Amino acid sequence: MKSVSSVCGALAIGIAATLLQVQPSTAQTYNWAGLYFGAHVGGAWSSSNATDVLDPAGGYFTNGFGDTFSFDSSGVAGGGQIGYQFQFGRWVLGAEVAGTWPDLLDRHESPFYPGSDRVEMRISPILTATARLGYAMGDRWLAYVKGGYAGADVDLRAYDSVGDVGLAGTRNWLSGYTVGAGLEYALYEGVRIGIDYAYIDLPSETFAAQTTDGALERFDTSAEIHTVTARINFQLGRSEPAYEPRYEPRYEPLK
Repeated sequence: MKSVSSVCGALAIGIAATLLQVQPSTAQTYNWAGLYFGAHVGGAWSSSNATDVLDPAGGYFTNGFGDTFSFDSSGVAGGGQIGYQFQFGRWVLGAEVAGTWPDLLDRHESPFYPGSDRVEMRISPILTATARLGYAMGDRWLAYVKGGYAGADVDLRAYDSVGDVGLAGTRNWLSGYTVGAGLEYALYEGVRIGIDYAYIDLPSETFAAQTTDGALERFDTSAEIHTVTARINFQLGRSEPAYEPRYEPRYEPLK
């Protein structure tokens, strides 16, 4: 019995001496790196202003210097995007250019001459160029934030039905910045869907214009825009899986 116990004890000591090594394995995740393009559709909301800054007494369509037209509009928005991303483990860094054509138009009576004058503001299209920083969650999810340049075509118009005078030549490009965030899901290899939010701030810029009878006008124009869109992206080339180092315990037999 003693010899059997000794053998068992030696065997137990040998088993205990077997190394429980922690060796690297690989966990397969979706590869977000590469060139992609796609389309988006959703909604847009804007708040914009046009302030009369014609010295000394203002222009034809207001009561005086400093008078402001205010506009609020919302509508459907759609467009396309193209971008490129690099992946470093779970982190995804990239850049994207997008064009959006929203239906942002507000038309109403002038607050200064409500019986005869009508004013309107249209904003479309919108162009953005942004840097993106994302984090891959699980095997197929990507959350990201973004920020960069934004610009939009802003068109102010006015018309006096009594004097038959219109405001022309006020279509101008406003430049500013955008910040936003989004979430994407890899539906299939090379096909991704997601949702994206963007805030766009177009600071005030001064533009000169003329009425149809030749009178000079000058307005400070600014706008804030929000967009929420559903997106689909197609990744060019084969989307090889990305591998993230993971450490798992593995038993090795005694040698």
